[in-house]
Amino acid sequence: MTDLAASGSRTSTKPAPADQPTPRTMTGRLLRLAWSLRGAWHRIARPLTMGVRAIIVDESDPTSPSVLLIRHSYVDGWHLPGGGVDRGETLVDAMRREVREEVGLIADRPAQPFGIYARFRNGASDHVAVYVVRGWSGVPKADGVEIVETRFFPLDRLPAGLSPATRRRLEEFLGHRPVAERW
Repeated sequence: MTDLAASGSRTSTKPAPADQPTPRTMTGRLLRLAWSLRGAWHRIARPLTMGVRAIIVDESDPTSPSVLLIRHSYVDGWHLPGGGVDRGETLVDAMRREVREEVGLIADRPAQPFGIYARFRNGASDHVAVYVVRGWSGVPKADGVEIVETRFFPLDRLPAGLSPATRRRLEEFLGHRPVAERW
């Protein structure tokens, strides 16, 4: 199972109300500026990029499975952990790296592909592969710079502050809506 179940802890930082906006530090403001400049670059250069996300499920309590969500310092809402695929990196390797970097977990069992989505927002031409991760070890921990909070939420009690795309992916995962093509 997971180290998390043995520790009895499900949060990595002091929990803030799940529906509160992310507080902005100076680093968070700089990351938000970089995020905005990235959007401008996408509108001009129009690169084709690939990203990954992970639906990390904790089933240590079979009566109430939960999913790990993160809050960034530079964009509001709760999101699935993930990020970009580097040159020479497979999708699964990128997903494992992003999970390790963003939340400190090791995805140590085969991940199940869930879907591939097109994302054309802010001039971007992104494609995002989503994986379901049921086997992992470690205790989730926010880095305090890019990721300001990590928290497991029961799948039947998700926070009000979910990003719209995260809400759609989790509704698809739960079978409440068909899997879409667009992010």
